[in-house]
Amino acid sequence: MTKIFLTGITGLVGGAFATALLKERKDVKIVALTRSNSARTARQRVEEVIEAQCKFDGCAEMPLEVRVEDVLEAKCKSEGCPETFSKIMAAIEVIDGDVADLNPEELAKNPLLKDVNVVFHCAADVNLGKDPEGKTFNINFHGTENVLALAKLLKVKEFHYVSTAYVAGRSSGLAMEGIPPNAEFNNPYEESKYKAELLVRNSGIPFSIYRPSIITGRVEDGRIRRPLAFYRIIEFLSKLKKNQCFKQGIDPREWVDIHAHFNAIPSERVYFVPIDYVQSAITALFQKPVCNKTYHITGDSPVTTEMIDRAVCRTLRLKGVEVKRREITEGDEMIGRFLGDLLPYFASDIIFDQTNVREALGEKALDWELGEKGLTVMMRSFFLDFFPDVDWIHDIIKEDSKA
Repeated sequence: MTKIFLTGITGLVGGAFATALLKERKDVKIVALTRSNSARTARQRVEEVIEAQCKFDGCAEMPLEVRVEDVLEAKCKSEGCPETFSKIMAAIEVIDGDVADLNPEELAKNPLLKDVNVVFHCAADVNLGKDPEGKTFNINFHGTENVLALAKLLKVKEFHYVSTAYVAGRSSGLAMEGIPPNAEFNNPYEESKYKAELLVRNSGIPFSIYRPSIITGRVEDGRIRRPLAFYRIIEFLSKLKKNQCFKQGIDPREWVDIHAHFNAIPSERVYFVPIDYVQSAITALFQKPVCNKTYHITGDSPVTTEMIDRAVCRTLRLKGVEVKRREITEGDEMIGRFLGDLLPYFASDIIFDQTNVREALGEKALDWELGEKGLTVMMRSFFLDFFPDVDWIHDIIKEDSKA
């Protein structure tokens, strides 16, 4: 029996991993550390996420040329979703707590942790901006210190840690899957994850480290259970277009030049990684022998900023969206205020090595590609799923689907 102490189960990666693993394995139990809040207990929060993940995994992937009406009316038709959810939750115990505040000595005495032999540490604060109060560093670095201390007290046989590919910071060229270069960092998040990785490497506990890049929707239908960082950009551009059209009396269904400039050097390698690949890769790697290796969960088919630009413009019928270095204007400053923390990831010159992933999972695991068509599907799915009342975008998607 494998008994796992898991942090971060309510996050996108943690929930996807736990659900996939417990579907595959009947010999696994999970004890999840999760915070309660004013509205729900810790267990209720876990139940909510696992139920949503079961439905998300169970929904059939939608084809690329699906009719818009089908997308809007689609519901989860997977047989057995409630039964799957019940079986998974039967294998999960929940402890109310926070990695940044936990007392390893006290928590180790909790009877729920008896016979825990594996730790999977996924909890993190993914704040890409400034960290004036040190919250991000406290959660990501000191939280990892606490979980490692607990792991030693429990005498676990292996430690799994979800990091980020961007511990590579501002380095350029080939980033290997071994110890990352101590380069300059774009933000405190990257630095905190880099230093937390070093804690894991120096702990003396056998480890596996997983480094996802920019997580996006599934390969086939672009859908995602919980949109993360990149989606802020396309939401921002949709609102910018709506506001400009309102001021100028233009129908937002028309093509409009919004004069949106992103002050960054265009990149040939933006590593978007679909959530289904992240889920399947980490779940498979977790079940391999632990041998102190790091894995880039980035895929090997990066997109370009030019592809992203064209896909955004096609989805929203925009003109005048540009990624280029120039002297900063007033409009650039506005975009910088709202999206400046994301810009370094669209100017990166890093190539992520895939040696360990290839050796463990084979070439077939990397045999997927988003491309411009996949990016367009991803963006359309985002608006259909998370903005069901924005009629003008839905009308554009509907017209384009019929074309």
